[in-house]
Amino acid sequence: MELLDAIRERRTVRSFRPDPVPEETVMAIFEAGTWAPSHGNKQPWEFVLIGPATRAGLAERFREILEAGLLRSPELPEARKQAARAFAVDFGGAPLLFAVVCPPATTELDRYDFPLGAAAALQNLTLAAWEKQLGSIWLSIGSNPLVRELLGVGPDSTIAGIVAMGVPENVPPPQPRVPVAEKLRRLP
Repeated sequence: MELLDAIRERRTVRSFRPDPVPEETVMAIFEAGTWAPSHGNKQPWEFVLIGPATRAGLAERFREILEAGLLRSPELPEARKQAARAFAVDFGGAPLLFAVVCPPATTELDRYDFPLGAAAALQNLTLAAWEKQLGSIWLSIGSNPLVRELLGVGPDSTIAGIVAMGVPENVPPPQPRVPVAEKLRRLP
């Protein structure tokens, strides 16, 4: 698979088959994450595999977060609410669940760079997974204090994302993109 094809074709997947992800594939995907750029090559990330007991607690917290926030919105269609609730029961049945965590920063530059480096690692992971016919969804629930506590992440560390991953049950169509000309600003 060509890189630009992987970038354009990768999709956020919310429903997974129960097929286990082989350990060698998991390690190859994490290896791809380690090749992300980071300031001073500090590699400010840790990959945390989430096991069954922690996963169950995380799913419970996720449902609480959804019910207290997104699902209270009257603008959100009922079908989307039901889909979110179904996904939150067990992360769409994804066989693999992990977090990407940044260590505590000790300088102002690290406070800025560490989350960016970890996000780049996360992007590498999702693209490497897609190349291996694995789908994923990048969740931002790591900003919640209860989730941080459950994952044993201290107050000075950052959870760049929690990722559910596996063989897609179905692949959604692409979402529209804003033309690059509308996202580009040129300075004199």
